[in-house]
Amino acid sequence: MDIEIVSGFLGAGKTTFLKQYLPLLTGKTVVIENEYGEIGLDGDLIQSDIPVKELYAGCICCSLAVDFRNGIREIVRQYQPDRIVIEPSGVGKLSDIVKVCEKVRDRDGVELKVARRIAVVDGSSYEEYADGFGAFYLDQIRQAQIIFCSQMEELSEEQKTGILKDIRKRNPDAVICEGDFRKLEGEELVGILKMAEKTDTGTEPPGTEAPGINISGAAELTFSSISFQNIPRMTKLEAETLLEKLQDRKYGRILRAKGILETPSGEKLQIDVTLSHACFRSCKDQKENRVVVIGSALNRPALEELFQKKSPVRLPKRSRI
Repeated sequence: MDIEIVSGFLGAGKTTFLKQYLPLLTGKTVVIENEYGEIGLDGDLIQSDIPVKELYAGCICCSLAVDFRNGIREIVRQYQPDRIVIEPSGVGKLSDIVKVCEKVRDRDGVELKVARRIAVVDGSSYEEYADGFGAFYLDQIRQAQIIFCSQMEELSEEQKTGILKDIRKRNPDAVICEGDFRKLEGEELVGILKMAEKTDTGTEPPGTEAPGINISGAAELTFSSISFQNIPRMTKLEAETLLEKLQDRKYGRILRAKGILETPSGEKLQIDVTLSHACFRSCKDQKENRVVVIGSALNRPALEELFQKKSPVRLPKRSRI
């Protein structure tokens, strides 16, 4: 059984990539989707004919490692799939996730191999994340066999060239897709992935030591999340204002916010916030209003006031297949 890992920091575009990639796969596929927040969101966006196991309120390479190993055994027993595609938490280290998979193989006796290690990199936030989070962030890039760059459209050619050159320095062996993967035809995407099968990364190349953590301190690497449900309805203008406010550091250092809001007319709005952008778009087939905010030094009272003026709903950990 093959294991394929689609990694990427918070908001890089992992779920967008999976929506394009999964329909191209043959054979039986099961997805493990790991949310750092307290409620699951991305599992709803994956095509309905592919089983999805959601693990959230933690990261599968650390606090949810036992749940993850149990989940793989359960999937193998129930589905006997040809492959498991893993979308880890945006704050998970790719090297640690590979190690957990190897433990399932070596300790639990599950026949598997990590066949593909894919990373999606947000070009618009690359320099800030690389400088700010150092080895923690760069691990995903160094360990990947293939790297897809997203959010490059608004960058100058000089900026793009600099980012791609730096990524290449971090990982000389990876296949790097410079263009927008969303525009690739199925055969083109499959062809790029097959190229990556010939690469073998995972060791630190000489001369590429990670920079130190030089943001405001180690506390910035301690992530937390707050989940909100039953958010009062708001107009599009109010939603736009809310997203603008999330850029204010008085709410903490918000690295990612995503979820669903609803207008007074009943229209659903899917919001998407990272350090580099904040936007919303109309969407369908979403059952309830809910938002997950992920970051460091989050100001819980201020966020509660912003979203609903009452304490957020806290849910127990849940696993769904």
